[in-house]
Parts: sequence; structure tokens; C-alpha cells
Amino acid sequence: MRTIARHLALATAPQEAARRRPDVPIRLDRALDLFPEAGTQFDYRAFAGLVDRAAGLLAGAGISAGDRVFLAKDPNFDIPLLAFAAARIGAVPVLVHTAVGAESLAALVERSGPVAILTDRSTEDSGLFSGVPGSVARWYVGAPGAQGRSLLDVAPAPLAPSARPERSTPQLVTHSSGTTGVPKLALHTVESFAGHAKPQVLIGRLLRVSDPYLMCLSPVHARTMSGLLAILALGLPLGYLTDPSPENARRMIELVRPGVVETVPNAFIRWEEIAENRPELFTRVRLFVSSFDAAHPRTIRTLLGAAHPKARYMQAYGQTETGPITVKSHRLKGKCEDGRCVGRPVPGHTRIRITDEAGVRLGRGLPGEIFARSSGVTPSYLGLPDQRVDGWWAMGDYGEVSLRGCLHLYDRLVDRSDDVGSLLAAEDAILEALPQLTEAVLIPMADGLPVPLVCTRGDLPLDPEAWRAATAGQPPLADPVQCRWEDIPHTATWKVKRLEVARRIAAGDFAPAVSR
Repeated sequence: MRTIARHLALATAPQEAARRRPDVPIRLDRALDLFPEAGTQFDYRAFAGLVDRAAGLLAGAGISAGDRVFLAKDPNFDIPLLAFAAARIGAVPVLVHTAVGAESLAALVERSGPVAILTDRSTEDSGLFSGVPGSVARWYVGAPGAQGRSLLDVAPAPLAPSARPERSTPQLVTHSSGTTGVPKLALHTVESFAGHAKPQVLIGRLLRVSDPYLMCLSPVHARTMSGLLAILALGLPLGYLTDPSPENARRMIELVRPGVVETVPNAFIRWEEIAENRPELFTRVRLFVSSFDAAHPRTIRTLLGAAHPKARYMQAYGQTETGPITVKSHRLKGKCEDGRCVGRPVPGHTRIRITDEAGVRLGRGLPGEIFARSSGVTPSYLGLPDQRVDGWWAMGDYGEVSLRGCLHLYDRLVDRSDDVGSLLAAEDAILEALPQLTEAVLIPMADGLPVPLVCTRGDLPLDPEAWRAATAGQPPLADPVQCRWEDIPHTATWKVKRLEVARRIAAGDFAPAVSR
């Protein structure tokens, strides 16, 4: 039987980590909804015990090897805990964020065909499951709901000793961002998902990472699960946040005093104020990590300026379906300072190519559609064809391989604008010129110029003169609209849902902040 290393499989990683380093601490920003009595601090040994306890409850609820379990609840660390628990008994967790909305969630339930749904009463009361048939067994984390019992009321079933699954065993289903509509469900086997975690473990060992790791990511995302595999394999103390607000981040950084900090670029930009107002909190940080999108140069510079003198900012470009494709390490002074640079392919793991609209491969310095090959690419989508073209995965992005050989990311293909060469590059320039901003997103409109959507520190009114000066050298833009960061429609990874924002702007939901 072909198996994978125990530390790279969800079914065995918690127990393997507890065997190797039982006393390594874990700190959460809020208690587990499933086991609130565990508090916000425990160690690897206790975590493995909680995973086994949850696995026994799932087995007692009639869930068995090969079954798909649909999990959508209020974001918290018990989501990855339940994912590990489902894998422990051979079931396949389907992790879905509540931000997808009722219509998309109903479609995802239908595509995944689960034997059971795990949720909580507050999620159900929000109407998220209004389009889901009641024929699928429903279990609740915490208090029972209208459609079933609490998982805690189940008599736990005995567990067999954990065993390494075969490489081809289905292990996890997570969804794409959903920025362009109903998210896709990506199925990963033990082997393909190990392809996500292996490069992270390798980089961690090469950099000799041993400091506490502070993570603020969506608990349903593939990046969270692969990151947890790597953290457990490296034996790192963990701090985990579900709330990305600067206030909560400041509190957890002070408690954990991390050497590694990871979140998404849209959260890091909000944390700039921590680096500016409380720089001493970052003095132990030697590594910042982000993925999903290219980070803004201003953000990288601000964070590194407050961190350890030898700190670096490492960003990865990839997707749920592929794992990391390229990686770039920034210092305060680097070789390629272009804000659109997302680095080079991971040696021995990934390859990239650029093609024109006809599929002809382009050379360096010529922009086109980005394709990738990786050992971490999903074997398939559930219920939909995948994005392979002649063995290459279509990333859905527009960019180029520079003359230096690094990948420059310009835009999502669906977001490209005839009026602006690169929306993302223009956003970088605006943020660089206006420190007041915590978000600047250029929204392509079907019947006009791109509309800037902006957020400011403290939600203060946008300075009209500063805005005009910052955009004087940019292509023509419509008047900006302003809102609170919390009011922007976001995906599970806090990406802006640009198409939804465009619809809301057209409907007049956002008022202009500055008139020309």
C-alpha cells in the first residue's frame, strides 16, 4: 500500500505532532464552540485528544469512511479541528464559509452530496440553509437546532488506532474564492494535499523556523489546513485568530509574541497601524507570510520597518486548487521592487507558462494568461470540469514572466479593464500615495470608468485634495465611493467580491466620497 508520511496526512498529523512534541502550546482568540471548556490555551497533546474526541462523536453520528461531511458554521478553530476529526475516521470534510450566501451554499450542498451537514444554530437562524433540503442529516455544534440534535448529545463510538491513508484517498474538499459567482469545490487526495504542505515544511526547515506562529486565516480554506499541517510538522507554538480587526490582532500579538505572522494582504494592510503605533510588538518577528494576492509594497515596507532587523516578508502566489505556485522573499531592500512581482516557481514543485488568447506560449516580458503545473493541483472539481489545458492549470490571471524570470501578476482575467493597464498596479500606486487608506479597489463597470472603492483609517472622510493629487497620474477613473471595511462584500479570504460591488454601485448602494 502506497502511503504518505504521517505528518503530511490530516488523518494522522495531530497524533503524530502530539507524539513528537506534546507540550507545544496553542492559543486561540476565542474558545471552541464545540468544546468551550477547553478554553483558549492548550497544547499539542490536548489538541490531539480533542480531535479524537470529535472523531468519536462523528462516528457515533453514523459518519464513516468515505462519507462526505458538509461543514458550514460560524468561523472558529473548531472547523479545522472537525476537519482533522473527519479525516481521522476516513470521512471527507467539505469546508464551506458562511460568506458564500444561501444560493451558493444550496448549490454546493447539491454538488458535494454529503451524508451529513455540520452547522450551528446561529448560522441556520441567519437563513443560510433556506435552500437546502431537510433530507440530509443535520448535526449542530453547540445547542441543537430546528433540523437535528447537538453533536455533543451523541454517544461517541470507539476509534481504531490511527493509520496512514493511501495516497489516492480523498481527504479534503474546499472551495474557491467565489469572486465571480458560485464557488467551485476542489477535491484533494492525501497525495495532492501533501503537495501543498511539503514546500512549506521545506521552507520552514531551510529557514530554521522555530518561533511561535501567529495565523489569521479563514478556518475553511485549504491554505489554513495545509499551513496547520506544516506548523504541526515543524512543532511550532501556534496562535490562531478568527477576527482580523487591528484591535484583536494587537491583543494576540502581545500575548503570543510571534516570530512568524501570517494573514492575507487585505488584513496586513489594516495591521500597518499596529506597526506604526506599537512597533515594539513586532520586534521578534523574523518572517511575515501572505498568499492569495500580491501584497502592497507600502504594507511590506511598513511591517518590515517595525520587525527584527533580519526579518523578511514571504509571499506566495497560488490558489485553493493548486497550492503555492510561486514564492517571493522580500527584505527592506530587494532585487525586484515591482509591486506586481510574486516571485519564482518553487524548485522541483511548480512550473509556470504564459500564453496568448490562442494558447500560444509567450516569452519573457510578454503579458498573457497564466498557467501552472504543480504536485499540489487538485485531481478534480466536484460536479464541474476542471481548468486543465494540455496538462496545465489555468490560473484565471493575467501577467507575465519578467526578463529576470519572476512572475508579475497584473489582474484577474475577468477584472481586466480597457481603461487601465493593470488595476492592481494602479491600486498599489494609490495606496502608496495615500497613507490614510486601508483599502483601494478599482471596480470595472460595464457602462463607464472604473470606480474606486476606498476605506480609511478610523473611517474618517476621504481628503478630496489628497485624492486628486494621488490620482493625477492615473488613467481616468470615476469618482471614488467610500465605506467601512466591514461593509464590503468579502470572500472567505477577505478578497473583495468585485462583481457584487459593481452591482451595488450600479444600484446606488455606495455614495460618491469625492466629486470632481
